[in-house]
Amino acid sequence: LASIGLTTAPAPAESLSPARLWLGESAARAGFWQDLGPLALPSGRIFVGDPTWGDDYHIRDPRPLAGPLQVFTRTDPDGPNLLIWLEANGNRPAATGDRIEFGVDVATIGLGDLGAGQALVDLGEALQDQGKGDSFEWLQPALQQQQHFARWLPIPPEDQPILLVSTGNDGSYAAVWLLDERGELSGILIDIAGRQPDLKFLDTLLPAAP
Repeated sequence: LASIGLTTAPAPAESLSPARLWLGESAARAGFWQDLGPLALPSGRIFVGDPTWGDDYHIRDPRPLAGPLQVFTRTDPDGPNLLIWLEANGNRPAATGDRIEFGVDVATIGLGDLGAGQALVDLGEALQDQGKGDSFEWLQPALQQQQHFARWLPIPPEDQPILLVSTGNDGSYAAVWLLDERGELSGILIDIAGRQPDLKFLDTLLPAAP
């Protein structure tokens, strides 16, 4: 695993922003926050999707976005990830804005700067040209290390990082822009587990921005 540069475990999150307080209260389930550090966006665009298809599926719907954003996960005490939160100003969410919808087939979400997503595509094509498989095969050690994970993975040759987060299940997900009462970006939510007891995704509790 050292050969593909897996980073260490994330640190526990400290003080909670109004947004993270709202997310935790709205989920109505036990969980703890972990701080995975900043997401830089040097290209000015973000990708979110399933990085395991061995092609460019994960970067087909990028969106313009100014960084950096602070990356958090909320995790069940038993291990599964409950949600991913990319925090901008961290104010209490009041409405939803843009969204990226995607599916996952290997119970893993990938996200990062579009340049890093393209680097994974380029790596897969290079491996295929060399008869060494594709990007999915290259990713497999990172996906099989443990059942539940959230970690940065640097993509060669320039070690641009993408974030890999386990979902526990395949299915359809969405990265949803949550806006504060002024219409500014509070953060981007990827809800994995939904709230208890009805499993509604937390973004559905908010109205769409006018």
